[in-house]
Amino acid sequence: MSLTAIILTYNEEGHISDCLNSVRFADQVIVFDSFSTDHTVSRANQAGAQVIQRRFDDYAHQRNAALEAAQTDWVLFVDADERISPELQNEIQTALVNPTAAAFRIPRHNYIFGRLTKGAGWYPDYQMRLLCVGRT
Repeated sequence: MSLTAIILTYNEEGHISDCLNSVRFADQVIVFDSFSTDHTVSRANQAGAQVIQRRFDDYAHQRNAALEAAQTDWVLFVDADERISPELQNEIQTALVNPTAAAFRIPRHNYIFGRLTKGAGWYPDYQMRLLCVGRT
């Protein structure tokens, strides 16, 4: 199964390089940018990502427009300030060999002042981020 990583951005020059490095395993990487005024686009281009720009109106429209650009069976949405760990990469690749669902929720770790927050109902914070295009 093929996979596209989609990263929605606006002025994320401080995060985009590390985020892109964490999704190199994807067959296609799309940075869907809302006309950043910093160096986000140039850093994404340098990393070899496909950059598409669209004016931001809301997250739903932005994600749906990004989905249309994906040319793979599966899409992984990643925020620019997030990283895909090697362990999660392995889990994703294993799940896509013989998928048992049309979408997967991924537990997100929330950090406040550099510390993992496990209390206050924020852990695990499951997010629907991995989905089969056309089946969800």
